[in-house]
Amino acid sequence: MDKIFIIPSKTGLGLVILILLLFLLGINFQNSLVYAVCFWLIALLLINIFYTQRNLSSLSVTAIGVEPCFAGEKAVVEIALSCPANQRKFALQLAWPGEDLVQVNLAATPAARIKLSHATTQRGRFQPPRIHISTRFPTGLALAWAYVTLDVQGIVYPKPVERIFAQQGKGSTDTAAGGVEIVGGTSDFGGIRAYRPGDAPKHIHWSKYAQTGKLHTKVFVDYSSHDVWLDWNDLPMPGVEVRLSHLCSKVLEYHQAQRQYGLKLPGKTIPPGKGEGHKAQCLRALALFGVKDE
Repeated sequence: MDKIFIIPSKTGLGLVILILLLFLLGINFQNSLVYAVCFWLIALLLINIFYTQRNLSSLSVTAIGVEPCFAGEKAVVEIALSCPANQRKFALQLAWPGEDLVQVNLAATPAARIKLSHATTQRGRFQPPRIHISTRFPTGLALAWAYVTLDVQGIVYPKPVERIFAQQGKGSTDTAAGGVEIVGGTSDFGGIRAYRPGDAPKHIHWSKYAQTGKLHTKVFVDYSSHDVWLDWNDLPMPGVEVRLSHLCSKVLEYHQAQRQYGLKLPGKTIPPGKGEGHKAQCLRALALFGVKDE
């Protein structure tokens, strides 16, 4: 902690006023016992200020990382706290204004890890604001606080919102979703046709022959590709954020379905793939699309 600020709390201000009144009474009545009580209370207040300040001094705050999230959700920041082994810290409160507050004690161990959350409103890089650390230990007569800037950044993905009208006509993002049919394949059943001389006996549809008395042959097809392309240029809706939200929704959908997909953005192409790493790569590209210095 470089700079620690400390002021009397409301209770401490009340004690200061009480000391002043007692001091005036002591002067008026020339009562040495009242003077002794005043000096004792002043000493108590000064010692309390010393211990309150000491409760924040020598505290080390290190940012570990920020968990990725979607716009509108809360970004979770993991922070490591530590202090010298011969010291103990009590009732430390860490928070951002208007956000969640966490209280931690470094009594049983000189180090601890905590998680704090902060609201997000837009996609892109998330830089946590400086964190407010305060304490009123040990008596609550003084309030000490300090500010710490966290040297860490996180990623905020676009809010996943699927636009139904984007699935109509040319605007569909399912480019080559089923692949191209190759007649004469062996994988998938493609229907039946009239028997032709030379057809393999194992492909004859015998149940159809029993019904009609005529020979029919089962047809099988293969697919040249099962890759799905999420293409920016195929989306009919206007607006950058709307398109990014739709593509984000489709990435999550295809990842859940364990489909292989690729992503095409202006100036960036991610080859088809699948898995957690591929999903993270696609979501990162959507989050940082158009962001400066990217």
